[in-house]
Amino acid sequence: MQGMDFTDFTIKTIESWLEEDVSVPVIKSDIYEKNRELVIEMDIPGIDTDSMECFIQSSIIYVRGIKAETVAPDVVRYDQIERSFGNFTKAIPIPITCDTRDVRAVLKNGVLKIILKKIEERRHAKAHIKVERG
Repeated sequence: MQGMDFTDFTIKTIESWLEEDVSVPVIKSDIYEKNRELVIEMDIPGIDTDSMECFIQSSIIYVRGIKAETVAPDVVRYDQIERSFGNFTKAIPIPITCDTRDVRAVLKNGVLKIILKKIEERRHAKAHIKVERG
């Protein structure tokens, strides 16, 4: 392609790689609605239920835990490191009105699935109020 200069792109890309903290696990998630449910799925391979905690506070779902390193102690040196280990926290604001008292979470094959029941938004609904004589 004539006239294209990738010099700035390459330098910016390398600089961003150098600034990344690869020691902290990055937890990727998907959020979607299905029928009367809000579903959140997170990839957290190598985690078991004993090494994590999941809770809701102020309409935010928090998942935190420890991803333990799985390399044998007799490893002399690394030739490549792409996986991260250590403490992690993921905070996901709940995007719609849900019943935060009725929540299920299942960890299966490295995927955490959190299911909340949607409830109808009532803030903008018209509600009649009976006025009594005092």
